[in-house]
Amino acid sequence: MAAAETMSETETPSSPAVAAVLEVGTPSPYLHDRGRVLYNPTTGQSLPKDGPGYQALTQWKDGTAPAVDPAVLEHLRAARFLIDDVEAETRRSHLLYVSLETCTSCNHRCPFCPVSVDPREREVMSQELFERIADEVVEVGGREVVVFLSNYNEPTIDPLFEERCVALFTRGLPVSLLTNASHFGPDRAGRLSSAGRFRYIGINLPTLDPSRYEKMHGTRDLPRVLANIDALAAREIAEETVIVVLGDNDEPHRRDVREIRERFEPLGWDVKSFRIRSRPGSGTFVPEPPPVKELKGCELMGSRPFEHLHVTATAKAVLCCQDYYEKLVIGDLNVQSVGEILGGDVMARLRRWTYGVEKAPDDFLCRRCEFALGR
Repeated sequence: MAAAETMSETETPSSPAVAAVLEVGTPSPYLHDRGRVLYNPTTGQSLPKDGPGYQALTQWKDGTAPAVDPAVLEHLRAARFLIDDVEAETRRSHLLYVSLETCTSCNHRCPFCPVSVDPREREVMSQELFERIADEVVEVGGREVVVFLSNYNEPTIDPLFEERCVALFTRGLPVSLLTNASHFGPDRAGRLSSAGRFRYIGINLPTLDPSRYEKMHGTRDLPRVLANIDALAAREIAEETVIVVLGDNDEPHRRDVREIRERFEPLGWDVKSFRIRSRPGSGTFVPEPPPVKELKGCELMGSRPFEHLHVTATAKAVLCCQDYYEKLVIGDLNVQSVGEILGGDVMARLRRWTYGVEKAPDDFLCRRCEFALGR
């Protein structure tokens, strides 16, 4: 992976675009415009646009120095809308989510997923390493960090799946799961219900039609999947239980959504419809958007560079869930800690690229991502 190999932790990330220390009160370059508010992914704070703080910040950006109520100024600095040092800000994290992939295997072949065109060799993370990473997540982000056990894998076919869940329950971490439910039967559901409660369980169920299901998942697992979902619905196994219906927003997709809602909403499931989205450089049939010329951030369940950590089954940390081929490796948890990776040189550089603080290469993955901010 040539792109990953160039990102040595020993390199110095400084550039003229990010002088080490700037004037006191420089607006942060890492803010998100969310309509009525300005959001700061390094702190999780929002700034209403109809308030004095936003007005003052806008004037600062325009190069004018307004007379500001000291309390307003104090808030802008405390919430890090105004900062002293861009380089130091670049190395901050506000960790909310960790995608901790424990195995590389998936037993389904959804055509929009790169696993269907280029499956990976089988790898399973050791339990010792898994628990060490979980402990470091708590150290860095606390016990509110949501841990997802899924990325490009099917987590329930991990031979240590139940041990992983119990380890996270024991540490008080919220556990989330996206699964095809083929290996989440009543017995397993019963054991895990006794051990703890999931924060979220999402079931990838595109249709109730057997022939369409086989086409969309590459298997004939539908009868078993439906039986398992029926068993799960009878248990208080998660705070939120959702059936995810992926499709093309066409009439067959809308029909699938209606039928799934009729069957499962009376049983307590939320049914949510989603359009199939592209994954940059994945090799699947889903077309990618035109490249973004001026990057201004990331908005995919928040900011992936500042609020997420993605870990593969081989303990490589990558920038984003979209990076199937691990082109943007930010560290190796076999030999580094979570804190070292999130505050390291590679992550800092990729944050600058993602937010346009420093110009990214033309082939930078984020340029071809549907969730990139910019133009």
